[in-house]
Amino acid sequence: MTDVDQVQEMLDQNGYIEATFIFVQAERSPSFDGAKIGTIGNGVQDFFRPVPLMVQNDDVKDATQIWKAIYNRAPSFKRRPACHIYYVTTGKWTDAADLVARKNIEASKLTDTEMFEAVTFTPYGADDIMRLHTATKNAVTRTFTFDQKVQIPSIEGVRLAYLGYLHANDFVKIISDDAGDDIVGGIFYDNVRDWQDYNEVNSGIRQTVLSEKKARFVLMNNGVTIIARGLTQFGNIFTIENFQIVNGCQTSNVLFDQRAKLKDSAIHVPLRLIWTNDDNVIDSVVTGTNQQTELTQEQIYARTEFAKRLEKHFESHPEEIRLLYERRDGQYDRIPVEKGRIVAPQTLIKVFASMFLEEPHAAAKSYKTLRLRVGKDIFLEPDKLDPYFLSALAAYRLEVQLRTKPLRVYKSARYHMLLAMRLLMDPFPTSFMNSKEMEKRCGKMLEVLKDDTQANQLVQKAKSVIDKASGGDLSRDNVRTLATTEQITKMLKKYKKD
Repeated sequence: MTDVDQVQEMLDQNGYIEATFIFVQAERSPSFDGAKIGTIGNGVQDFFRPVPLMVQNDDVKDATQIWKAIYNRAPSFKRRPACHIYYVTTGKWTDAADLVARKNIEASKLTDTEMFEAVTFTPYGADDIMRLHTATKNAVTRTFTFDQKVQIPSIEGVRLAYLGYLHANDFVKIISDDAGDDIVGGIFYDNVRDWQDYNEVNSGIRQTVLSEKKARFVLMNNGVTIIARGLTQFGNIFTIENFQIVNGCQTSNVLFDQRAKLKDSAIHVPLRLIWTNDDNVIDSVVTGTNQQTELTQEQIYARTEFAKRLEKHFESHPEEIRLLYERRDGQYDRIPVEKGRIVAPQTLIKVFASMFLEEPHAAAKSYKTLRLRVGKDIFLEPDKLDPYFLSALAAYRLEVQLRTKPLRVYKSARYHMLLAMRLLMDPFPTSFMNSKEMEKRCGKMLEVLKDDTQANQLVQKAKSVIDKASGGDLSRDNVRTLATTEQITKMLKKYKKD
């Protein structure tokens, strides 16, 4: 409602009033503040006072007239209005006891007015906003007949769940866009793998689809798991909303690719359909249903909120320096993009460890030991994203130069060159990865790497450092060592005086 006269117009049109009041306080603050929660609550409470104590601007005065017009027509309510308050920052909500108590107190004060059917006070941090934004991009609704099914007994955290099977042609309609010309890629966002093309397993699936044994598909295939955050059911007619295929991406892609041959076939697809909004349930289902093929640490990590934030952060940079973080295996295989701009998790771990953990020797020779540090000092949830992107961009700039004839012989020293590049730009010990200081320092280094001329000069300077640190011996056994690392830091690293 933007005008008080609309209240009566809507009542005349519908014959009843059903209202919701929504208040949003959004800030760039990196944390949540108890005093601010109190301020927000007081502001909302004052808004609903017959005579407000606070000064109101013209927009708030107009909104006040609207709520009064709504309550003046209370006999026409289907139910009392609801009131929802959202406090949004760029921080992370951790359910700290004092903050939870404060928001509950403010919500209770509004509930005590007896003006509302329901009152909620919801804090949203950066991860929540990204998740909600992703949901708007990936939200798809499909309606289908699911008559061959059994309902699974009640499970905590699950609203409904079914096991059954669908005709392959009906299943393909669920995963196709409205025109039927393409598969809806967004519904595989929570899958640990993207389409892996016709590897040995997928070629086998296709062979079954095209063979005389295709009726056995329902027995031979592990099937598809769909998790829906919304579901309505009328008999055997199901409508699912905001759903994800968390297992069965390969099966889905093969069936879509062979869709022209499915219409009159005897192929049926095993289907597990789960309706839940519980993220813990979703995580356990994703992990459990993907255990038929062994998951790597990187694939398990791909579903973390940090990995999803990192993916979006890489995409957010200007086109001239944009890189793509391959959170899920093969997710960029079907788009036209320079392969050098695609950064796999393994690569990012190595280049980050080289530049910011100052361990290029480990990146070159001991990746398995680095991988064990994920979640300890690599890819930590509170970490700023800038050091990771900066590492990837520096590596990209370096790799372009290493393809040229003059620098080709320095490939054995690539990880040590990355350390040299960072220390040439910023020779001091690194700040905490979750600090504003680290973010600021990365911003300065990014300005160097964004400029072609400066970036190329930086690579040449790093080459000179390697020449000295290695004594001119670029053999792998000589360069890829802790001794070379120590020599580089001795040459370049400075310590700020207190």
